[in-house]
This record gives sequence, structure tokens and C-alpha cells, in this order.
Amino acid sequence: MSEATAPEPDASSSSGPPGPVSLRVATGPLAGPVLNRVASMILARAQCPLDRFDDALILCDAISAHAPAHVRDSHVAYTLTAEKRAIELRVAELRAGGAAGLVDDALLPDVGNVIERYSESRRVEPALDGNGEELILTISFA
Repeated sequence: MSEATAPEPDASSSSGPPGPVSLRVATGPLAGPVLNRVASMILARAQCPLDRFDDALILCDAISAHAPAHVRDSHVAYTLTAEKRAIELRVAELRAGGAAGLVDDALLPDVGNVIERYSESRRVEPALDGNGEELILTISFA
């Protein structure tokens, strides 16, 4: 099952980037498509250029493919926050060491590390609940 939360829309928010959108999905075959659809909506609303839009979806594919091996239980949580010229993707509910494992697993032959290639910044923070950690990625489209 999937859970998603978003701010209530109002007339003043019809232009510009949307507020943060959070979702928590069960690991499995629908986790990738759910993340990609939500990310697509946020990127479009933030007026992301097409080339960076594609890069962001490749990044989401890599995360969806490898995150299940690094989560604390059978779910992974995401928060997408759009800014004027960037989007932040927070991958949560990772076990201790899961963020580094997720980045390491994103290495593809002839391409290199997808997470490092398509995100401008990466940082790891302790989980808000004190269990495990979160990987925070920034995708710029200036």
C-alpha cells in the first residue's frame, strides 16, 4: 500500500513550485512507477527543463531499484521538495549504513554511478525518529 501527503492547493499556489510531497511505499514492483509518477508531477509543476526531467527520472529509477535492499522494513519513504531551480529528493526509512549502500549499488557499467552522475549534491542525515538514516539528493536545473 502507498501513502502520500501533499499540501492543500489554493489559488495563490497555482504558479511556482509546489510544497513538499511525501510518500511511503511498500517495496515491490509498484514502488518505482509510483515514485516516477509523483516525481514527474513535481518536476513539471516546478518547470524543470526536459533534459533535467529525464535525468531526475533516471535517478528515481536507480533509487527504486536499489532502495529495497537498504530499508529498515518493507517500506521506503520519499519527500520531494521543489525549489525555484532545483528539487530535493529525500529517501528515508533506510537502515544504518543504507544510504552509502544505496549509492554504492547505483554503479552501472559504462555509465558510472547514476546517483553521483545525476545529482548535484548528496548528504546523509540521521533519521528523524532516530532509527537509521536518510539520503538527501539535490537535482538542479538552473
